Amino acid sequence: MDRPLPGDERPVRGVRAAGGYREARYWGEAKAAGYWNSDGFKGRRDYERRQTPSNFGEPRNLPNHPVVEVSWYEGLAYTRWLQEWLTGQIPAGWRVRLPNEPEWEKAARGGVEMPAQKLLRLVTEGLTDEGAPRMQPNLQERQRYPWGNEPDANRANYAESGIGTTSAVGCFAGGASVYGVEELSGNVWEWTRSLWGSDYQKSSYGYPYVASDGRENLAAGFSDLRIIRGGSYYVNRIRVRCARRSWYYPDYWDNLGGFRVVVSP
Repeated sequence: MDRPLPGDERPVRGVRAAGGYREARYWGEAKAAGYWNSDGFKGRRDYERRQTPSNFGEPRNLPNHPVVEVSWYEGLAYTRWLQEWLTGQIPAGWRVRLPNEPEWEKAARGGVEMPAQKLLRLVTEGLTDEGAPRMQPNLQERQRYPWGNEPDANRANYAESGIGTTSAVGCFAGGASVYGVEELSGNVWEWTRSLWGSDYQKSSYGYPYVASDGRENLAAGFSDLRIIRGGSYYVNRIRVRCARRSWYYPDYWDNLGGFRVVVSP
């Protein structure tokens, strides 16, 4: 979530050469929904087509803050650009994508088992059996927050932290999950690949999770809501819990929402 999108004015090697917002191969779903053409992206909140994320100034546009004001389509396009940019740098067969909902929640809470110690490494190194961490039972697999069961405004940027806007990525290292993933709670809502459904009052896709039930259909219509997770700097302690689910329309953007990516086999 801390990387600019294709075409963003902030300097990231290869973005402009890739074509950014004018490159059709990144925008299949947005094109099918009528939100993209060769002049750029235009969702229902946009007055005209654009070739960068919306920009409402500092601090939200600072390079060490999470990218905000980006739609689900833009997040999806970014993963495709990044996939190309990382070709030859990540292990063969690995893919760059938005997380699905259970992947996001497992990253926040941990699974039935958890690493004996947090593992942080460059994605270019891959993950071999020899380098895999020793696992142990997760005694708090249903914990409310990535760090434990009690809210803590010193571990995440949400309303009680008093910041009132986005914060630099890395400011809340004490809120890392059992995997070492930071800022899964607070700062900005994060897009997932997963569908909520078309009824905003009740999700069409519940639990237990079934990947084959259609909830991971990237080609679903623009009226189908996509799930966001994690809460933001604006919401209270309830809405930054690991289990909290919410939604946006896929063309929607605001200054509370961004995304992160998954790189995996």
